Amino acid sequence: MATKATLTIRQARVDEFDQVMDFYTKMIDEMRDTDFDVCWEHGVHPSPAFLRASVEAGEAYVGLVDAGADGAGEGRTPRIASAMVLNGEGDAGYERAPWRVTAEPDEVLVVHVLGTLPAYHGRGFARAMVEACIDVARAAGKKAVRLDTFTTNVRAQNLYESCGFVNCGIYEGFYDFLGLSAVMYEHAL
Repeated sequence: MATKATLTIRQARVDEFDQVMDFYTKMIDEMRDTDFDVCWEHGVHPSPAFLRASVEAGEAYVGLVDAGADGAGEGRTPRIASAMVLNGEGDAGYERAPWRVTAEPDEVLVVHVLGTLPAYHGRGFARAMVEACIDVARAAGKKAVRLDTFTTNVRAQNLYESCGFVNCGIYEGFYDFLGLSAVMYEHAL
């Protein structure tokens, strides 16, 4: 679908479920207790059932590093450096967010569990993934792309805003199970 630097972004194949699951396991483990802690929990969020359904529905996308780009050597299978899920299903409460674009749920693409492994930070991979979200939404004739992030995730907020997303406000208690609020973002198409 898209290539940027040494990252190739495409839909995950059904036979790659184990690699997708491994990616999210690494994200949880490698980000825990850092400034970029994703606050995800093994087996809970993202759940194996959610990821499997997303892969099977063609809603999971992977960003693959080229063979040899990370020292893996020629002939090695590309590694998942980034991943995300794109679908039309906002989390509970999305319908109450102060969105600026008037759209029915099927007219919007929602970004879930977007992440890049720490070993690949600083290479523009997260930006490439966000740009791919916008491309997928445009190709599908959507009116907007929506997402949310922790209020403490200033780095992601800066990225989203630099990619044309508009801050639609803070949703207090959005991540109630974590005791955290969310900043809601929207990109009009």
